[in-house]
Amino acid sequence: MKKKVTLLLVGLLLSTSCASKGKQLCRIPNTVEPLSREAQFVESSSTAEYIILATGKGCTVNQARNDARKAAIWFVLFSGDRPLLQTSKERRKAKAILGEILRNPQNYIRWESEPKSKRKEGPYIVMSFLFKVDVEALKQKLLDEGVLESTEDISEEVGLPFIAVLPASKDEFSKFAVTVIEEYLQDRDYEVYVPEGNEKIDKIIKTVAALEGKTDPYYMEAMQAGSDIFVKVKTSVWKVNKYGRTFLKASAEAKAYETATGKLLGASTGFSPERNVTSPEAVVQEATNDLADKITLQIRKAWIKETRKGKPFKVVVFSSENQFRDVDRNIYRIFRKLSRRPIKRLASGKSATTYVVYIKNTPNAYELFMKLEDMYSGPGKLEKVLDTGSLLIIKAGSGDTDIEIE
Repeated sequence: MKKKVTLLLVGLLLSTSCASKGKQLCRIPNTVEPLSREAQFVESSSTAEYIILATGKGCTVNQARNDARKAAIWFVLFSGDRPLLQTSKERRKAKAILGEILRNPQNYIRWESEPKSKRKEGPYIVMSFLFKVDVEALKQKLLDEGVLESTEDISEEVGLPFIAVLPASKDEFSKFAVTVIEEYLQDRDYEVYVPEGNEKIDKIIKTVAALEGKTDPYYMEAMQAGSDIFVKVKTSVWKVNKYGRTFLKASAEAKAYETATGKLLGASTGFSPERNVTSPEAVVQEATNDLADKITLQIRKAWIKETRKGKPFKVVVFSSENQFRDVDRNIYRIFRKLSRRPIKRLASGKSATTYVVYIKNTPNAYELFMKLEDMYSGPGKLEKVLDTGSLLIIKAGSGDTDIEIE
């Protein structure tokens, strides 16, 4: 009898042990970071809010939901093609406040959907949700804590660029997109220049373009506007037939160039969702909202990087043919003293030449002219013909000099 009881006890212990081995215990790591970092951008409901599809893991439904919230915030901060934290310096500085942000993800979420999916993955419950993330509030938190530089800080250090936004085609939707981007830039304290017709300036700009062999009308418009950067924008709208219904979808494309050098600073495309609407403007607005944030981040990052090494200027010098050699040599030596970067000569004729120079602590073309005037020791004197943004046109030498290409 004792043997039977003993065998029964041993059997119970073995079966309990096997059962416990077969069961997976669910534990959440002791970290504030999301267990799941699975998230993707869906659309921009506005330039201040993104719709993010995020997945969360947890031992309970509530844990999975909260982890998905954190994954959505993590995505906006670090991932995708427009993370708020763009540089390694910003990511390092963010570590000090990351815990505070991720412990309270609901502070930056304005709306969330019902579960879009639910499954088991080992011991975890895995769920997906749509979230409307308040990107502007998140960005403001980073600004308040000194993680991101404000436009005022950038303006004090390197100066904000003057920007001209131009339609790359004549259609009404592209012109509408230009207005949307101009408003977006102005809301963020950028100076937006609109080209205005001026017969005298237009003639000078065409002369300069002819010297360089350039015929791009956007480049000439940007120089006329006096911009540091110009952005070319175009849109497309098309129909999509689904389920017996017609939907509209739009895209907006932009390329940003440094006016002085023609260097490409950024290129991006924004898309709208497919909408069952009659007005194309609605989807163009959504596509442009999606685009505006991406291209502005690219411009900001490129501008800070470039101008910390010196602001780019295009300087065009005209002189008489018999004095040009001495004028040219003197101006070139001045630029060698003012800039540590190589001096670029884009084009040169018998009586005119174009330079691209990078000068620190010189916010505009007029101040550059004053420096040149103080340092000039060549024939005659310098006369300012035009200063606009990053473009400076001067005449040098003695006597009258007509601006013409020979």
